[in-house]
Amino acid sequence: MDNVPVVVVGAGPVGMMAALELAHHGVACVLAEQNAGPTVHPKMEFTNPRTMEHHARLGVADDIRKAGVPAEYPFDVLWSTGLDAERLAVWRQPSVAEKWRLIRESEDGGQPSQPYQRVSQADLEPVLLDHCRRHPLIDVRNLWRFESLEQDADGVTSTFRDLAGDTTRTVRSAYVAACDGAGSSIRRAVGIALTNGGIADGEGGEVHDLPAAYSVTFRSSDSESLFRHGYFWHYFTNRYVLISLDEAGTWAFHSLRQEDFDPPPADPAAWIRSQLDVDLDIDEVHVTSRWTPKYLIADGYRSGRVFLAGDAAHQMFPSGSHGMNTGAGDAVDLGWKLAAVLNGWGGSRLLDSYEAERRPVGLRNMAMSRRHLDVHFQFMRLGAEGATPAEQGRFLAAQPGENTYEGIYLDYRYAGSPVVWPDGTDEPPADPLRYVPSTWPGARPPSLVLDDGEQLFDRFGREFTLVDTVGGGAADALLAAAAEAGLPVTHLVAEDGRVRELWDCGLALVRPDQHIAWRGDRSPADPAAVIDRVRGAAGEDPPPKAAANS
Repeated sequence: MDNVPVVVVGAGPVGMMAALELAHHGVACVLAEQNAGPTVHPKMEFTNPRTMEHHARLGVADDIRKAGVPAEYPFDVLWSTGLDAERLAVWRQPSVAEKWRLIRESEDGGQPSQPYQRVSQADLEPVLLDHCRRHPLIDVRNLWRFESLEQDADGVTSTFRDLAGDTTRTVRSAYVAACDGAGSSIRRAVGIALTNGGIADGEGGEVHDLPAAYSVTFRSSDSESLFRHGYFWHYFTNRYVLISLDEAGTWAFHSLRQEDFDPPPADPAAWIRSQLDVDLDIDEVHVTSRWTPKYLIADGYRSGRVFLAGDAAHQMFPSGSHGMNTGAGDAVDLGWKLAAVLNGWGGSRLLDSYEAERRPVGLRNMAMSRRHLDVHFQFMRLGAEGATPAEQGRFLAAQPGENTYEGIYLDYRYAGSPVVWPDGTDEPPADPLRYVPSTWPGARPPSLVLDDGEQLFDRFGREFTLVDTVGGGAADALLAAAAEAGLPVTHLVAEDGRVRELWDCGLALVRPDQHIAWRGDRSPADPAAVIDRVRGAAGEDPPPKAAANS
């Protein structure tokens, strides 16, 4: 029997990110995956700016950008009545290169520290897997299929079928991270149910299954036919979706009407031509799949020493690209907290906080995905009701682009978290379309390119960071309390005056995941109580609000 601190089951983007997060904090894991290697299906193809910030923190962002769509290509979305018909509207979205320029020029903290990135899952997974395989703390085991687990007071015994040799393998670990997808065997094994989380699947609030979809990934160099209405990243109609996956001739075609692919086509290339009503040159069909979107979330994210993350915990339609990116946030939150407990400075309440922080984000992102999907449904209804192209175009022009919601991507806040110290102030307003800079406890703080050209976020330490904009010993008591408790803290004295102006506080304690744990203008009256709370070791509620910044 092997022994390891953590077993991560599922080597998709979420599982590999969890493994890399654990390793980033010095914790070893077994990363078990039942497949022989990375997926060949493109699946997701947009990594949002918050996820890219975490990829940068873990040292993989540059390699992901090399594997993804080059920085000069924009993110334009075209709407039409069909490739053989009329263009209706365009949603413009800047390229990565343009976003880098906006980040460098930003003075108000309203930009991310990293732009988004177009990269399909088929291109992303090999990059992450290469980093996992090269890390000495990550033991990658392909062709290991999860079969069962048993928990006790001291750990978890997991049983796998080694498909390469048809043998049984058992691994003993302190914890298990279930990143094994929508059909999660681990979720079923520990008896956690799924519900729709109150996200209605129908306009009137009724709950029903969403229609199935059929997807084909293919190669074509016939850009003249495909771009007849202009350049696009996504091309939406009321019958199908076309996606330019890599700007190198790989495309995805998604049919949205079940009657068009029931039964599935015997010749996918000919079928695509018939759906488009265009004589498109198709060089090769890569992969086809029939899939049924759902809105589901786990009733709980934890059962004892077993934790759910990614699609094992929540499922949603890919509109807005919230699925994998929500899972990436899960992986980061869970990874640093497991590492903190295993490294000895995290308390038991740190693990309790995982569900308290991440499940509300899952629900929020499911609701936003549903909102995006309703735009498509309304567009379909307009066409069915005989709206003119001009009327359809005006409706679409009034809608924000699905992937422009930086407030949703960057500005989720862990309000009410048991490991965040509230300061008694009201939560600042939020805007789903833009990030509102704030150091409100639980929020992601403002990022900034400093005078020397370095990102402020790149100066944060591996564990906690105390950002100090006043100096003069104001941080001494809090730093002493952290040292006494064994909490690793990097003391970052920010000499750039813009940091003080944007952060609007003298001191801010930043967690490993770049969220604010505590803020004030000087060390608190009871620094030990603050330190115990943020590391999950507090046995009682914090002092009254008046003492929070005293």
